[in-house]
Amino acid sequence: MKAVLFAGGWEGHDPTAFADWCKSLLEEDGASVTVHDTLSPLADPGSMADADLIVPIWSSARSSHQPEFGNMTKEEEDGLLTLVGGGCGLAGWHGHMGDAFRDRPTYHFLIGGQFVAHPPGWPDNPTPTDDYVDYDVTVTRPADPIMQGIGSFRMHSEQYYMLTDAQNEVLATTTFSGDHLWWIEGTVVPVVWKRRWDRGRIFYCSIGHELADLKVPQVTEIMRRGMAWAARSSDGG
Repeated sequence: MKAVLFAGGWEGHDPTAFADWCKSLLEEDGASVTVHDTLSPLADPGSMADADLIVPIWSSARSSHQPEFGNMTKEEEDGLLTLVGGGCGLAGWHGHMGDAFRDRPTYHFLIGGQFVAHPPGWPDNPTPTDDYVDYDVTVTRPADPIMQGIGSFRMHSEQYYMLTDAQNEVLATTTFSGDHLWWIEGTVVPVVWKRRWDRGRIFYCSIGHELADLKVPQVTEIMRRGMAWAARSSDGG
């Protein structure tokens, strides 16, 4: 498998460290991995025709897009759509994929969702850890190959409230308590999903504000399997 990682954007999500972690995880499974700190290769999809998997690690962070985060151009977005539509997989996690390129709605149509809040961080608290809560991740499709053998588990981190596409095949969810925003009590929001885009496969997991979150054994295995499922060379269902 040939994987291409795009690492950049908001430094608060430490894209370089996350890219190193992802590269190592993929290489453990025999993948050849290339890391870019620019999105420009996407504008020439022909040069990436042999890629099996793309992993965006590119948070945009604040609601008002800031130039230093690095935006995706129309040409780069079109290139990404061409690659995924042609069969290249797309996989990622947390804000690195689900809160990137907020002014590119077609990108969010592609990935199947958009981050909007992590109560109590609405608006964000000055200290990120003040937004951490204990929350449950409930596995909803235990027979799916990505989730098989993984039971529901508990996290202490940002609990992502996502706006999502009804077409997603949801593999895990979380339920909001209402302790911080009373009117969302009992709301069930997807955490892990997979979907199709033409001939391509997309996988997403909303966990991963800190590297430690991705190192939780259940999360590591979900990401490993999810990326393998999404990749062009995958034999998954």
